[in-house]
Amino acid sequence: MGEPGLDHVLDSLRSRLAAFEDTGDPSGVFSDAATEEAALLIDAVRERTAAGLAGAWDDTALAAAGRLHWKRHLTVPPSDTVHDEAALLLFVRPFRADRSLVPEVVWSRLAGLTEEAGRLNLLETPAAEIAEVAEAAAGHGLAQSLVLPLRVAAAMLPDLHPGCAPVLSALASVHHLLHGDGHDGALDAAIEAAGRAAAVMADDWPGRAVLLSRLGLFRWERYNRDGDEADLTASEQAGRAAVRACGDGDPARPGCLHNLVIALLSRYELTPEPSVLAQALEAGREAVRTTDPARRAAPLHALSLAAALGLCFDRTGDPAALAEAERALAAVLEGAADDNPYLPLVRARLDELAHATVAEAAPDDPERPELPPPPGRGRGPRRWRWTRAG
Repeated sequence: MGEPGLDHVLDSLRSRLAAFEDTGDPSGVFSDAATEEAALLIDAVRERTAAGLAGAWDDTALAAAGRLHWKRHLTVPPSDTVHDEAALLLFVRPFRADRSLVPEVVWSRLAGLTEEAGRLNLLETPAAEIAEVAEAAAGHGLAQSLVLPLRVAAAMLPDLHPGCAPVLSALASVHHLLHGDGHDGALDAAIEAAGRAAAVMADDWPGRAVLLSRLGLFRWERYNRDGDEADLTASEQAGRAAVRACGDGDPARPGCLHNLVIALLSRYELTPEPSVLAQALEAGREAVRTTDPARRAAPLHALSLAAALGLCFDRTGDPAALAEAERALAAVLEGAADDNPYLPLVRARLDELAHATVAEAAPDDPERPELPPPPGRGRGPRRWRWTRAG
């Protein structure tokens, strides 16, 4: 037997399974309440196992949770394997203890599995730790292998579970990395996961600002891909919310400001309202002012500010805008590490500014120095190249 409250949870979940078998109505097994009950049992078994208290009750509880996901698997398209994976994960221990606890149809598949078959799962690791591990591992060439375990964990967590938003946020990051590697559909998957995380996250979750900023970035990237203004609007909204979620001195604030700036500059290109450009300048200046030049993302923040200042010069003709952009880029060039991957972009932008400054200072002077044309000119209207925060 488990604790009295857990026994009640187990009985309730069994009743839902029985009702589905009697009526064929899947609404009970797909309900949020059913997911919550199964998650409570899974968390309890993991904690009891860690404390050395696991016994026959734990096998029964895992079997019931596994049957919930098995029933779900039977009602979704065969291409959706998430609930199948979740069921097998939960069935391994009960099968080893008493195979009659699990459906006979999966016995042959379970015979070749062990409890150690999957390490990044809710039976061994709490949800928040799964998210941390995945975030750390994603950048080391492991993104593709992280998708399924994160999707399985997300499917096993109710919206109100404190680990749900972190897991979905990590899944969004993994998909975005795959998008960068050229995987079709990965950007849409990243937006879906980040959007779900934003919908379920708690107001006091520490990762709130970063998630919202990521969501804004992802929607901005899809706007650049597809040209749908709804994505740009959503990017601005998420970016503003991210900045509001950052307190003063929050280390995430400069990156959130940068991602908002690039959305605002795209909005200004679409609808050249001076107030939008003014907001971009304000956010860009704060991002540069509050970023240590030695940080990897510092050149990106300076580049986004320089882009805003370049548009300001185009609008007003004030050479002070170009001078400010040059100072910001020169400062970050001096403070950045030699191996910073964004330094070539900074140098190229400084080269463009040098040409613009010479032309502005003496446009009709036949004695002014002759400079080769700057990169990218002579091929139609200028388009800034945005680069996301690192």
